Amino acid sequence: MWLNKIAFLMIAFVVGATFQAIGIPAGWLLGAIFTGIVYGLFVTSYSFNGWPFQFALILVGANIGVMMEPELFLHLHQYILPLIVTLGITLLGGLLFGILLDRWTSLDRKTAFFCTVPGGASEVIALSSHYGADERIVASFHTARITMFVLLIPFGVGMVYGQGSSETFTTSASGLEVQHVLYFSVILILTMLLTKWLNFAGATLIYAIMIGFVASEFVFTFGALPSYIPGIGQVLIGAMVGIRFERSTLERLREIGIASAKILGLYMVMAICIAFIFYLFTPMSYLMSLLSTVPAGAPEMSSTALSLKMDPSLVASLHIIRMVVVLLVLPHFLKWMLKKS
Repeated sequence: MWLNKIAFLMIAFVVGATFQAIGIPAGWLLGAIFTGIVYGLFVTSYSFNGWPFQFALILVGANIGVMMEPELFLHLHQYILPLIVTLGITLLGGLLFGILLDRWTSLDRKTAFFCTVPGGASEVIALSSHYGADERIVASFHTARITMFVLLIPFGVGMVYGQGSSETFTTSASGLEVQHVLYFSVILILTMLLTKWLNFAGATLIYAIMIGFVASEFVFTFGALPSYIPGIGQVLIGAMVGIRFERSTLERLREIGIASAKILGLYMVMAICIAFIFYLFTPMSYLMSLLSTVPAGAPEMSSTALSLKMDPSLVASLHIIRMVVVLLVLPHFLKWMLKKS
């Protein structure tokens, strides 16, 4: 089984490298997602839950930590209020979409609502089972939502804006050095230990980013990373996300019918509008606003920022803040919604 998984990841790496080489926007990420979707639909599906996905998160977090600047913490406060406002709009939008899905389909109200809650996919899926919703339908819908955003946003943004600024994201054509190996080894070991000691939603990515920042700022003195190192992290995330969109996911979405496509389309429209609101009230570009507010997960969107040569540390930071707020608000929001229904 593991040989098959390794073979799949190698194929994803080759396809990602090919996409990158021929100039497709966010080639590493899109190539891996494309490989994962094709594999899941037409070949077979693999699970990468547990330490394989953790390893991918650590690699992405370590790359973000290298690029993180101390000045980020001085400016982060100016984004908090707009982020909370747009998050409130996102939660209300999710409630509205749940009502629409309930009216348009034969799903029970709890399942319809959990399908459209814009929280972390794993947390929402776990809560859906606890509250008596159909966990399989909820998992399929959230998989489709995340896959849609991760697939369409890098390609769409890349086509409109290009590959971003080379000043924001620098890499080196040189090979791997001993310092690079030591750096990633230290982050891998410390992150695994911290996650085992104190685990919470998003812990792996948060630990990897912070340890990476401290290590690159105060311990290691190397410059830019070899260009293929960020690519490996993007390939792992893309392949592991893409392969979740398997035949059973597609079949369950077919059971819901055209309503699922309508809701996913409304999600995309809402994401575009919310990004514009965030853009109006912050000094961010519209592209960065979109990556920072779209409900598609910190690892996926920070990987997208990496692939488009944008600032992944700011994107990851805002998604982490968003995730913490959602985890605090979501249980109360769920109780209120279920009482109303």
